[in-house]
Amino acid sequence: EKKSIAFLYTLGDGPCPKSFGVNVARLAGLPDDVLERAKCVSVAFEAEMNGETNHHKIIPSEAEDIASKIEKLFSTGAEDVNHDELKQIWEGLQ
Repeated sequence: EKKSIAFLYTLGDGPCPKSFGVNVARLAGLPDDVLERAKCVSVAFEAEMNGETNHHKIIPSEAEDIASKIEKLFSTGAEDVNHDELKQIWEGLQ
């Protein structure tokens, strides 16, 4: 059975809710055990990206905001970091 893939999508900004990486890996001849593990990881990742899990997910715009806040906290040097603010950021990620 010959399998192939045709890419009919265009590239755009942001995360992709569906990956074809496992299909590409299959076409490249990776071993079946690697493909099965990759499929499990991909399914879990897709579920998280689509909001189908109880895990918190960080969308890119939130990630940029959080990174900016952390960068600002450390801008004056590690010794002057406000630990309470850093703890609030950490707790918000939990």
